[in-house]
Amino acid sequence: MKLKELPSDGKIAYLIKPILKVLQEAGGQLERSEIKERICDLDDQIAEFAENIKKSKKTGNTYSEFNFKFNFAIKDLLFNDILTYRDSSPVTLTEKGLYLELDKLDVEREIIETSKVHWDELSKKNKKSKIADVNDNEEETQAEEKIKDDFKETLLSAIAKMSPKKFEAFSRALLNRMGVEFTEKGAQISNDGGIDGYGYHIDGNDFRTTRVVIQCKRYNVAPVSEPEINQFLGAMNKYQADYGVFITNGRFTNSARNAAREGSPITLIDGNDLVKLIIKYELYITPVKTYVLDEFYNTEE
Repeated sequence: MKLKELPSDGKIAYLIKPILKVLQEAGGQLERSEIKERICDLDDQIAEFAENIKKSKKTGNTYSEFNFKFNFAIKDLLFNDILTYRDSSPVTLTEKGLYLELDKLDVEREIIETSKVHWDELSKKNKKSKIADVNDNEEETQAEEKIKDDFKETLLSAIAKMSPKKFEAFSRALLNRMGVEFTEKGAQISNDGGIDGYGYHIDGNDFRTTRVVIQCKRYNVAPVSEPEINQFLGAMNKYQADYGVFITNGRFTNSARNAAREGSPITLIDGNDLVKLIIKYELYITPVKTYVLDEFYNTEE
């Protein structure tokens, strides 16, 4: 059965092993946003689930079912002493979680079932069961707002509205900020063989110059798939590039990421990476400074 067809607890259980896998591979600690990105890269079904936005019939508000199920999965792992976290701190595996053998883990029996005791205790305290939370998640907008990055959503929405030509210019501007100098040759071959730019990157540390080619795909529906990566690899070899950069505002399928690891090196930049890079290089954005009162102002003495 596919992830989206599973019952509520089944969806939570499906996320458990991928979450543990990416945490173990990272050495035991990641931000929640990093875990989400990595499990989406790991599994196409999870990526599709994360992209699905629902609308509450009662309130009209939009919400992400994925976010709720992800948070329940994290909580279940906390209940079983497999990980720890605080409100603003990264998620961290305990020693038990770090050395847990995932191949032998029975998620239903060892995680989901054992967590029910803790959910029942919370139910008595809060007069609200886990099942009620799940089935009435349209009303839990406060929990979603806590993990939702409004700027990211606004930025990706703006990028999605760009024309292919504008997205290509935007991608060149980003790579230029990252140290790639494009040449006239890049303009000449922009419509040839899946290449949207040709340039050089000079490493200031060892004075090494490398040939770089880029491909830009502004996709709003389907993800970038393996055939497109293979085509790009062929174009890279044609122009004897040292490495390539494939940029999309969407995502790459798992098979596409595997293909990118073969042959000539390719750097993949998806929508999540774009947001991070735009913020890092302040590309076409204006940072806004604000202030927060210190505790001094909150005392009555």
